[in-house]
Amino acid sequence: MNEILLADGVGYTGLFADFNTTFWSGMLRIAYAMVAAAPFLVAGVLAAGMLRGMVGASRVRKILGVGHWSGPFRAWGLGVLLPICSLGALPVARELRRAGIPSGTVLSFVLVAPVLNPVSIIYGLSHIEPVTLIYFAVGTFVVSTGIGMIWNWCVSSEQDGDPETFEQAPRHSIHRVAVVGDTAARSLVGPAMVDYGLALLAVGFLGAFLPHGVLQTGMTRDNVLAPVIMGLVAIPVYVTPTDVMMHFGHIVRDGYSLGAAFALIVLGAGANVGVANWLRRDYGFKPLLLFVGLLIGSTLVIGFTADRTIVHGNATKEDHTHAFDAFTRLAEVSADEAGPAWVVREVRASIEQHEASGMAEIVGLCLLGLIFVVGAILRLTGDRFSVDHLLKSGGEDEELTAPAWDPTLSPRQLVAISAVGVIVLAGIGLFVFYPDPANLMDEMRIIRVEAYDAIRAGDVEEFQRRTAQWRRQAEKLPTSSMIRGIEVSEDAREGLAEFLYGLKTLEGHMATGQFDDARMMKSYVDRLYRSCCEEFRSTWDVAN
Repeated sequence: MNEILLADGVGYTGLFADFNTTFWSGMLRIAYAMVAAAPFLVAGVLAAGMLRGMVGASRVRKILGVGHWSGPFRAWGLGVLLPICSLGALPVARELRRAGIPSGTVLSFVLVAPVLNPVSIIYGLSHIEPVTLIYFAVGTFVVSTGIGMIWNWCVSSEQDGDPETFEQAPRHSIHRVAVVGDTAARSLVGPAMVDYGLALLAVGFLGAFLPHGVLQTGMTRDNVLAPVIMGLVAIPVYVTPTDVMMHFGHIVRDGYSLGAAFALIVLGAGANVGVANWLRRDYGFKPLLLFVGLLIGSTLVIGFTADRTIVHGNATKEDHTHAFDAFTRLAEVSADEAGPAWVVREVRASIEQHEASGMAEIVGLCLLGLIFVVGAILRLTGDRFSVDHLLKSGGEDEELTAPAWDPTLSPRQLVAISAVGVIVLAGIGLFVFYPDPANLMDEMRIIRVEAYDAIRAGDVEEFQRRTAQWRRQAEKLPTSSMIRGIEVSEDAREGLAEFLYGLKTLEGHMATGQFDDARMMKSYVDRLYRSCCEEFRSTWDVAN
């Protein structure tokens, strides 16, 4: 059983650990999840507020085709537009339900929005081959829309009902803003806190008791149970849209099971314990079991198919990968390190390592704290500052006069402006996150020197920090070139893959204390790096 399900190769530390390692590993995983979720959760509550305060229930129902079979397909399209995670999808789902959207259509949205959205697609292009990304996008489409249609047929028709009255979005701009703010703030308190808390506790539980290195043997392609094992692990996991694409890329690059990667995407990023608790609260255990069965069954079928049709991974239990480290217990937390101050230091170091996403996390945490405080105050004051009266008058057909500087826009115009705004912001974010290739080369030149200094000093921690930065910048080269109209040659892609593999091997020597071998290998990795850079420069010269 140990050879089939668990790892007994490089990196495996055993099933049990001391209290400090167990407890503080779990706390660190919770802290990481909270920080990573912050910007996506803010986007989710603001999107929920905009749906209620600017679009309105009637327009939302028309957009999602209430009463028409195409509802789940339309919800899939809406989910692709919103940059939210599985926690951020919950406040949007509650607003869709408030508008009387069938629950199966809502589920289609909840399953796809955290997996395929502008942020995850952009980030995925630098980690996953386009053909593989398209395959799994199609698989996600089948899972989300299929489950939505089956749910609408089996559950929605019996339990769903239209609201007694439909809210109308206010016509005055100041009233719309008030409804958006009120809805966003209240989304973070009340029953929603239970859903968020359960999702974070599940992450902490997994991070405390799942042994370090345990997934390496179980996730190899030769193990037919790999998608099943990953499915069991992914159910309590919370993964952001960006992180899941990074893990996906590492799994593919290191030769592990693609079926396991797909299970991680759908079950880890697309759903969580909070979603399950929301369904249980609204529909009971039997519909929840139907949802879980459909989700796991369809995911495993596509996962098994992927392992036999796309890429033949060659990883064995003797290989080592960091692709699964984020879901397990740490290798060790010493008594000197254990404590809240250590958790804060580790989280701060993680934010500093990830420059672009780190800034988004800081801003997200600040906004999330502000929204939560406002929501708590509104909850304590009850109906004293309610905005419900703003949603009962001022229908779409009401004629209003407004100054030229504050025009009154119809819900249709608001939807169009929002869609254009999302596209524009996604484009700007794309060019910011993937800077000019020449700038990437300059940054990697500095990182390379720091990494080699760490090798000479035998500083493993500093080397790992620098190589993580080096790898991220190198992986951006293809996407950075493509969005600027430069076709990347196969030689350039192969050169990048060889360099990343050499860097991975060098990391292995440093991690295991083989400093002399690492120093000897440094020149080999440097040749691969220079060759990779030359291939990309040749590509740019041809394009220019």
